[in-house]
Amino acid sequence: MRYRAIVLDVDGVLTNFRSAWKRVHDILGIDADMNRALYERGYIDYVDWAVADVALWRGVPRYIVEALFKPREGFDQLCDVLRRGPAVAVAVSAGVGYTRRLAHCFAEFYVNDIIYEGDLVAGIAVGVTNTNKAEVAAKALSKYGVSLDEAVAVGDSETDLPLLEAAGFSIAFNPTSRRVEEAADVVIRSQKLYVLAKYLSSLLSSS
Repeated sequence: MRYRAIVLDVDGVLTNFRSAWKRVHDILGIDADMNRALYERGYIDYVDWAVADVALWRGVPRYIVEALFKPREGFDQLCDVLRRGPAVAVAVSAGVGYTRRLAHCFAEFYVNDIIYEGDLVAGIAVGVTNTNKAEVAAKALSKYGVSLDEAVAVGDSETDLPLLEAAGFSIAFNPTSRRVEEAADVVIRSQKLYVLAKYLSSLLSSS
């Protein structure tokens, strides 16, 4: 089959940190366990959870929240594969908008963007949740006349399950659970992106 798109998760795949949310909590020294517990026990939904987490950051300067980070080693090589290949590259993340600094490798980049008043955190615009990644990706690909069953999806967590299950071919990159492993056609374990870049290049050239 000829794959016409690649859809990648961001947190935990392109980055060394598994959660862009937790990274900010850690930078600020904030304990957000209560918000997580409320979500996990069903008292609030994902959007409410995101709003509650960002409320803990309210008034924090942009330069702190958007502190520089390095992607996984091998990211530049992966970018080369994404940009020179015939497939449309899309990123879909339920994380936070400061990871947009990786967006230059993608035709489309979807993430939850922080709202600022001046340069201070004021809120969050949630577009990607823990359940709608497949829908977001399908809508993005439709702009290019591509369907999800023509796409390769790459993810690591259970938030990626709908996407991995809907894609024509799926890769679990350092999967966080057995469910993610079982949903994927291929499992890749590596702390660097070179292996993923090489595999995608081979997959696209042979499809």
